[in-house]
Amino acid sequence: MPTNIYDTAELELENGEVIVAKPLPIKQLKKFMSVIRKLDAESVQSEEDAMDVFIEAAMVCLEKTNPDIGLNRETFEEVVNIPTMMKILEICGGLKLNDPNLLGAALVGTN
Repeated sequence: MPTNIYDTAELELENGEVIVAKPLPIKQLKKFMSVIRKLDAESVQSEEDAMDVFIEAAMVCLEKTNPDIGLNRETFEEVVNIPTMMKILEICGGLKLNDPNLLGAALVGTN
């Protein structure tokens, strides 16, 4: 039996559906990284702008495994709460935002 060398997590959404989060394959990870780079851009001027980047990145994480959520922003926003979104970003993209200082810096676009 093969050995998994990464962690997965079952996450319950607001509608009761359970999804499995696992690290992205390289092709999707590149797309994810491209979205996250927007946090460095001048276009992120507010917490709402940063939240939009996080939402877009989390949707990239779900595009292939849960396309009904990952390809529809309205559905995503209805069924995913902030802690779940942050866990998706951490597991799928390796983005750890559990440090309040790091999260605050990302949300206001400062270092």
